[in-house]
Amino acid sequence: MQDEWTYHRSKKYDKQKMRWHFVTRYFYVEDGEDEPRELYFRNDDRTEFGMLRFDRIKDNPYRDWDAVMTKIMNNVPFRRSLLDEETKTVWKKKWD
Repeated sequence: MQDEWTYHRSKKYDKQKMRWHFVTRYFYVEDGEDEPRELYFRNDDRTEFGMLRFDRIKDNPYRDWDAVMTKIMNNVPFRRSLLDEETKTVWKKKWD
C-alpha cells in the first residue's frame, strides 16, 4: 500500500500558548477498499508524541481535521490516550 505524508504548515497553539505540529498520512487504496488515515502530532518541546488512526476515513466522528487537531491540543485526557513514544521516529522525516 502506498502512502503520502503531508505536514500541516499552519501554526497551531493550545490554550497555554504551546505550539503543536501535525502530519497527516494518506494511504492509496484500490477502488472500493476502505481508506485508513493517520494524524501524527507533537508539541514544540518534543516531549509529547502521538497518533490518531481511523481504519476507515468515513469513521472520523469530527467535523473536520481542524476540530480533531484542536481537541488533541486542548483536551489533555483525550491527548494522553493517543500518546505513543514510538511515533517520535516519524518526526525525523523531511516534508516538502
